[in-house]
Amino acid sequence: MFQTLVDAADLLSTDPRWAALSAAMLRSIERGKGITESLQASEHAAGAFETILQNAIAFVEDSLVAGRRPGIRFACDVEPGLELRRNWAWERVLINLFSNAVRAMPQGGTIHVSARRRDDQIEIVVRDEGPGIAPEILNDIFKPHISTKSKGGLGLHIVETIVKQDEGQVRASNRPDGRGAEFTITLPAEQALARPTHA
Repeated sequence: MFQTLVDAADLLSTDPRWAALSAAMLRSIERGKGITESLQASEHAAGAFETILQNAIAFVEDSLVAGRRPGIRFACDVEPGLELRRNWAWERVLINLFSNAVRAMPQGGTIHVSARRRDDQIEIVVRDEGPGIAPEILNDIFKPHISTKSKGGLGLHIVETIVKQDEGQVRASNRPDGRGAEFTITLPAEQALARPTHA
């Protein structure tokens, strides 16, 4: 399966008009191989949060290239040394949150990501600069098929499902400054496999 996609990407790369798309496809194929290998190795394989985050950002940036949607930036403030079990699942959590933020900012903007220890928990926060979440759907935002789009609405439900599987919680709110939506995930530190940074 992967080889067929590689061949297609190689073919596209011969045309300068499709070079960026070809490169994005090849990066996605490599990520797909990595996820497959991770699943085969162990259901509970752990990964550094920084790596999970960078993989999710690369996926979203490549999808923006394919869809010709520039103007999205990332601002990250991540405490070193955090690790999460099921790294492939947490990559999906971030991709879904980032994709949601991209849709909320059709003219572009910055997605802010922070992750740090707070006492015996890990806190991950994703903020966008869109119009925020409509009050009428805020309380139901994680239910299946609740969405501001005409179709879809499973992305945030998948986020909540994965977070709960790791004994965590996710909360949606509008930013106090009125500059977008905010999603806050909290996880027990022992569940997240947080490791202290060594000097």
